[in-house]
Amino acid sequence: MYDTAVIGQGLLLLMTWENIGWLMIGFMAGIVVGAIPGMTESTFLAVALPFTVYMNVWTAVFFMTGAYVAGEVAGAYPAILMNMPGTPGASATTFEGYALTKKGYPGQAIGVSVASSAAGTALGAIAFMFLGPLFGAFALNFGSPEMFMLGVFGLTAVASLTGDNPIKGLISAALGLLIATTGVDLTNGMPRAHFGFIELYETIPLLPALLGLFGFSELLTLIGRHRIASAGIASYRGLGPPIEGARIAMRYPGVIAQATVTGMIVGIVPGTGATVASVLSYSQAKQWSKSPQEFGKGTYEGVVATEAANNSVIPGALIPTLTLGVPGSGTTAIFLAAMMLQGIRPGPGFYDNHAAEAYAIGWALMFCSVMTIVFCLPTAGSLARVAYVPTRILVPILAIFCITGVFSSRQFLIDIGIMVVFGLLGYVVKRFGYSPVALLLGLILGRLVEENLFRSLMVGEWTVFFTKPISLGLVALTLLSLCVPLLLGRRRPRTHEPD
Repeated sequence: MYDTAVIGQGLLLLMTWENIGWLMIGFMAGIVVGAIPGMTESTFLAVALPFTVYMNVWTAVFFMTGAYVAGEVAGAYPAILMNMPGTPGASATTFEGYALTKKGYPGQAIGVSVASSAAGTALGAIAFMFLGPLFGAFALNFGSPEMFMLGVFGLTAVASLTGDNPIKGLISAALGLLIATTGVDLTNGMPRAHFGFIELYETIPLLPALLGLFGFSELLTLIGRHRIASAGIASYRGLGPPIEGARIAMRYPGVIAQATVTGMIVGIVPGTGATVASVLSYSQAKQWSKSPQEFGKGTYEGVVATEAANNSVIPGALIPTLTLGVPGSGTTAIFLAAMMLQGIRPGPGFYDNHAAEAYAIGWALMFCSVMTIVFCLPTAGSLARVAYVPTRILVPILAIFCITGVFSSRQFLIDIGIMVVFGLLGYVVKRFGYSPVALLLGLILGRLVEENLFRSLMVGEWTVFFTKPISLGLVALTLLSLCVPLLLGRRRPRTHEPD
């Protein structure tokens, strides 16, 4: 199963000037994006997605990998310096990071976060390279009933574990499924819900829909604000404090290991993501700590737990994305879209056809952990100040990128209209507490769910979903995913004020 020659081919694939160059470009862009509160890596990758169509598909994946990792790392900068998380996954980092800044240790806190992020990414990459083939071999046992239940499980997991209201998450996923019915009916070949537009006869184009939900909707949010950030930024000088913080992080190997395992497990479950992982890891670190009374007052241990966890989610979320075709997070949904746009469909059999490329992604994650140390320590303070660029400058620039990118992919003016419509929809969805991630996953998985449902019913009755072991297990997981939010709601620590 583990062919060293194929693993070596993956390294050689990555180590070309083109691939390594775009990986580094994506990484540097991700640092900037992650340091801006509100501008998540998923928003950036949605805006960049149209331009990846002109790259080699794997070069585009490496570019996205770099941006994904760096965005999650840099999200801790404003969380620590301004009490304003740059990404949702850094929310729990504010508990201890900003307290350390107020105590006069912002540089050390940054160093701890960077070193912990690098460790979580590296350990997660190793796990990804070993667990990926196992999941790939297991995925070959999936037929139509299993794929249908997998899609349903992915939707319920995302819907129920995204946000504070699982009912709103389920409604969002259902809306995505409804929108996915646009196009040709798979049973009789008749077009449906196309509103007279021939461009919609096949289905809703994924790119403008995705760009609208995550990119254009964010611009609408920013219009009403003078700047992204409004609070002052604590500053520090020199590399001494961050390097000292990196050394401090290495004093907590047990916390790093615990956080990495938590992040990987949470990442593999579709829809949970870095926010859930960091909060759970923070809670576990506090429970197992020798000094739990220090939590909330500015302890390095808490920063280690949250940052190692939210970065190890990345390789974990990529495993179901590649082997099952079910995105483990909103950002990996964009990975999935990038590959689908170029004719590659992740899912069962992926490792049979693209084993070297899968290992290359693992090597790319390892390379990103090295770049985290090399690039992130020196750039933290200055990049956090990007949050002060007036939105009257940022919004027009990003809007031009959105319009140009979505039009260049197919040269259809209607795609711009679709992007605007989904942008308005995304704005309303977020404004009222619904889940754009669940809506997007419903849109992506709608065809898979519908197609495999009809295939299953053509070869058997509805009981086929309860007679096969894997399908029955997924039924149980689906029911469990609907109950988990109730349990998490009782045990999850409050995110606005740590104890």
